Amino acid sequence: MPNQCKHPNRTGGPCGASHFRDGWCRWHHPDLESQRQAERAAGGAARSNKARARKQLADAVLTINDLDGLLCRALVQVAAGKLEPGVGTSMAGIARTITTIRTASELESRLSALEAQVSPIRRLS
Repeated sequence: MPNQCKHPNRTGGPCGASHFRDGWCRWHHPDLESQRQAERAAGGAARSNKARARKQLADAVLTINDLDGLLCRALVQVAAGKLEPGVGTSMAGIARTITTIRTASELESRLSALEAQVSPIRRLS
């Protein structure tokens, strides 16, 4: 076919893609190699666990009630054999960490508020 890329495939036949420019498809055109390398690198970075976690972070803010409901559903699923126990254990560990951080943050805020109230009293003494 005259509309096909002229790059040979593994069996020696023509590439099955339509030509893009100068008889080459976008995947085989020699002038686009550096662009393809950059796109491959960016594609791999966008699919990394770190990138996926960052995308989900804003949507994943849970209240204590949300966390409780999620863990209760996980417990039921583990008991029914629908969720692996290791996943449930991991969820419980993460939830424990979240709760500890939130508790510490709340205590720090309350302590700061109490210190702010006590500070004017100390000045009067």
